[in-house]
Amino acid sequence: MYTTFVTLALAVFYLDAALLVNAGLFVYQPFSGSTCRAGEPCLISWVDDGSRPLLSAVGVATVGLYTGKQQLVQTISPVDVAKVHSVTFTPNPAAGPNSDT
Repeated sequence: MYTTFVTLALAVFYLDAALLVNAGLFVYQPFSGSTCRAGEPCLISWVDDGSRPLLSAVGVATVGLYTGKQQLVQTISPVDVAKVHSVTFTPNPAAGPNSDT
């Protein structure tokens, strides 16, 4: 079971370094206290917070499942954040043990 903090840390959108620092991406799901379980669909949803660059200018973002120590454990399909505002993926049970760090 992945806690919200871990899921948010794990579902990092890797854009160019400048975009990552400045992008107006606000993740609202999963929310505090929710979990994602291995082998079950997990929804990540986001909105543009109005900060520049706007999501309409960002385009395709690479998504991955990361440990709290920023180690990639599962690749998730890239998503065009200008056109799509959520992605559903299934955490791989082989990705590692449950964590909240």
